[in-house]
Amino acid sequence: MGFPPTLVDKMLQKHGDKDFNAILESLLFHSSLTKSGSESSSSLGSLFDSDSEENISRLGSMKEPHEEIKPEPDSFSERRSYLLSAMNFSQQEVDWAFNQLGEEAPLDQLVDTIVTAQVAGFTGGNENVDATTEGKAESLFGVMEKTLHLLQMGFTEEEVSGAIDSSGQEATVQELADSIFARRIDNSIKQTEVKIESDFLGGTENQHSTCHQRLRYYDDEDDKIGVKRAKSIFTDNSSGASSSRPGNQPSLTPWLSGCTGSVSNGYVKEEFDAMASGPRPDVRPEIAKPPYFLYGNVVDIPKGTWHQLSDFLFNVEPEFLNSQYFSAVMRREGYLHNLPMETRHIVVPKSPMTIEDALPFTRQWWPSWDTRKHIGVVTLDVAEIEQMCEKLGKIMTDSRGVLSHEKQAHIMQQCKMSNLIWIGKDRLSPLEPHQLEHILGYPRNHTEQFELNTPDRLAAMKYTFQTDVLAYLLSVLKSKYPNGLRLLSIYSGLGGAEVALDRLGIPIKCIVSVEESDVNRKILRKWWRRTNQAGELRQFVGIWKLKTIVLEDLVKEFGGFDLIIGGNYSSCRGGRTINATMGMDSNKFYEYARVVKIVRALHNS
Repeated sequence: MGFPPTLVDKMLQKHGDKDFNAILESLLFHSSLTKSGSESSSSLGSLFDSDSEENISRLGSMKEPHEEIKPEPDSFSERRSYLLSAMNFSQQEVDWAFNQLGEEAPLDQLVDTIVTAQVAGFTGGNENVDATTEGKAESLFGVMEKTLHLLQMGFTEEEVSGAIDSSGQEATVQELADSIFARRIDNSIKQTEVKIESDFLGGTENQHSTCHQRLRYYDDEDDKIGVKRAKSIFTDNSSGASSSRPGNQPSLTPWLSGCTGSVSNGYVKEEFDAMASGPRPDVRPEIAKPPYFLYGNVVDIPKGTWHQLSDFLFNVEPEFLNSQYFSAVMRREGYLHNLPMETRHIVVPKSPMTIEDALPFTRQWWPSWDTRKHIGVVTLDVAEIEQMCEKLGKIMTDSRGVLSHEKQAHIMQQCKMSNLIWIGKDRLSPLEPHQLEHILGYPRNHTEQFELNTPDRLAAMKYTFQTDVLAYLLSVLKSKYPNGLRLLSIYSGLGGAEVALDRLGIPIKCIVSVEESDVNRKILRKWWRRTNQAGELRQFVGIWKLKTIVLEDLVKEFGGFDLIIGGNYSSCRGGRTINATMGMDSNKFYEYARVVKIVRALHNS
């Protein structure tokens, strides 16, 4: 709404971050003191002429608005009189606000509307507003609402103004946010020389790495969902880190205590003690009690986004793991959970740790200059990749075994980007679904369904859990639930949590699974039958089915739940597809948090 950051911080310190109404009243009260006559502000920052220490001191010395503002007047005339005299709004502004909201509108909404109109620059024209002016007012009111939304999302006044100027007043909030993110990214792209440490050859070399920070977003198809929305950009915050940083130097990310970072082959490598254990000081004792919860995100999102997500799960700090220490997948993963840490262990037998371990038949064809040991993200465009394999194979054949360093580097780059493997002399191929299943720790042909082709199966695994990583986190439950546990699985996907528990030897008494994709539900049912589980599997089509009364009935029926687990929504044919570059619909996360809080409240009641 255009309030100076210094004043906002002062009000937050005075009232705390929970009492929104008191904060808003304080800000509105102080803004009214800076008005001169009935002139309206013409820019986002003009409500305050100065943020100097003198002005802030003067404002801070005044009484709080909730102490001076009298109880809300009841009648229309009283509210109108109050706005004109106590709040010092002009007659035109007051009449306009009543025309917009009606004569029965609450006082706080009237004040908010007028001040927001001032921020947006609406000054009105004649006393008798004609149809043209009313149309303009409605348009400005829409701009005000978007402006307020964007400011609440954390954008600055300058960014919001610039986005509206460049995108137009008709742009949606999401389009404006994307515009701001894109501008931030354009300003932050730079070329940095980093020292790259070879993970495989033991040598070092200097290379230039251009750190392209790409905007990633999600598609929100329902603008009427009344929940908080998060915007995220996916950036490589460690691009300037050097692998030569001493091991005892603090990590750039406070949450990654004990970690060291290096840039290797385009990936951020985090070295840590995979067997680290101990209590979780960030989890309050009352939160550390069952039922346990865990929410995993296998897409590398910024620390600021993790802060936003943490706010909805009791402010627990995320735990980050790199799957390359558990498998042949190199992927940074984050988890919000209240699980203990003291008795963790790696599941046995563990998944293959390198591509060679997972696909030993490739060993005889693998060139010595191809030093890859791990795969990266899952790629989906199989047809295009197969064409690339043919072109790269032709380069190999034409070279007659003598490749220049430039051609070797080119082929290596393409292999890394598309996870290509050597299947014959000078022959490359993308990973097959059953090979990726093996690397991710799933049973062979876990995703095999009659209606799924190869791209569909790969798409289903794009954001799925690596079960060795998940089993490591869940291994603490083996001693706590030797006779089995009750699982509430939100966005089950391919059943990564269920497979991890089964690999740990933890019996599952019951599973209440929420999964939108009918194909994923079939995959989970097939696995349930194949593994001869003794418990009960209950499947729900969508999270909207889990209303409070339904959760109450489920808790009564099964006696509660021991673990509530959720994660990235896996796009697959048969379910709603979100934007593939983000891998997480924020609305779905907030629904997961809602379910967690309800179930824990029912458990403790």
